[in-house]
Amino acid sequence: MKKMAIFVEGETELRFIDRLIREIANEKSLQIVLVKASGGGTRITRTYNVVYDSGGGSDKEFYIRIVNSGTDNRVGSDIRDNYAALMNSGFEMVIGVRDVYPDFSLSDLPKLRNGLRYRLRTKPVSVDFVLGVMEIEAWFLAEHTHFSRIHPRLSASRIAALYGFDPSIDDMQLRANPAFDLHNAYSLEGLAYKKTGSQIQRTVEALDYAEMYLEHKAKFPDFAVFMRVIDQFFS
Repeated sequence: MKKMAIFVEGETELRFIDRLIREIANEKSLQIVLVKASGGGTRITRTYNVVYDSGGGSDKEFYIRIVNSGTDNRVGSDIRDNYAALMNSGFEMVIGVRDVYPDFSLSDLPKLRNGLRYRLRTKPVSVDFVLGVMEIEAWFLAEHTHFSRIHPRLSASRIAALYGFDPSIDDMQLRANPAFDLHNAYSLEGLAYKKTGSQIQRTVEALDYAEMYLEHKAKFPDFAVFMRVIDQFFS
């Protein structure tokens, strides 16, 4: 069985990546396990608790563990702390996913990318890091067809007319706070996006994953990296 571990910063990334992988993979051959990390520090031991397991079996060819680190700055350290155990357990690929906002700016990207690799082993497996620039919600904004599935009256042209940016044309990586943009767009019809469970799930279910797979690799270099690793894993 091939094994991959994906460490993410929060609930949004966990729900989106879980759905994206299910859209790509043949679920019959995939075991997917979701883990919540908590604690850590001088007095509290960091723990990792399984919150969902799709189930194993002899028919499973692929195993993916998605770990919700709970905050941006824990993604890199959780990978460093668990690297040896993952290698001993036969994991062949490891990915870290986190946003850039609010702790860093666009000009900080090289520093952030270098920092994530600080004191991280590269053998036998080199970790791939994927950044949501400035947030992973930029990927959601750019999948502009989903707005009409959130509400029939929402559209990229209406957002452009009112807010001065067009999700169907403009580079969403240049938006300072994409989650806030998403909230403003939904607010046109009295809806909200506040990174809560139900609101995240509504957006995740409205996205067109085939459209993202085909179009986003050219728009978002980090999305292209993510899909390259996922495609290699399932090949």
